[in-house]
Parts: sequence; structure tokens; C-alpha cells
Amino acid sequence: MSEFTNESVAAIENTLNEVDRALERLRVGTYRLCQVCATPISDAELIVNPLLANCPAHPELS
Repeated sequence: MSEFTNESVAAIENTLNEVDRALERLRVGTYRLCQVCATPISDAELIVNPLLANCPAHPELS
């Protein structure tokens, strides 16, 4: 049985939180929109990372 580190557990929790936030954006209809400026996020960008919350102009806030 392998042992998980605090860092790996934190990374998994972070990813799950991002999924929850993406699902909430889907529920309320804002999934494809940047959370900062409401610019649409391209399909190509969402294919690469379906958890994106912001457009390329605001990557530091993702």
C-alpha cells in the first residue's frame, strides 16, 4: 500500500475544488465566460483545460 504525502492530498483536494467550481459555473450558465471580464473562453482552451475559469488576459487569477 502506498502512502500519500500531504502535498499529494492537497493537490487532489485542489483539483476536486476546481471541478466543483466548474460544475457550479455550468449550473448557473457562466462556464464558458471569464470570471473577471466575462469574455468567452474558447473551445480550444477548454479542451486543453476544462477547468479554466478565466481568459488568457487573466491567467494569474485562475
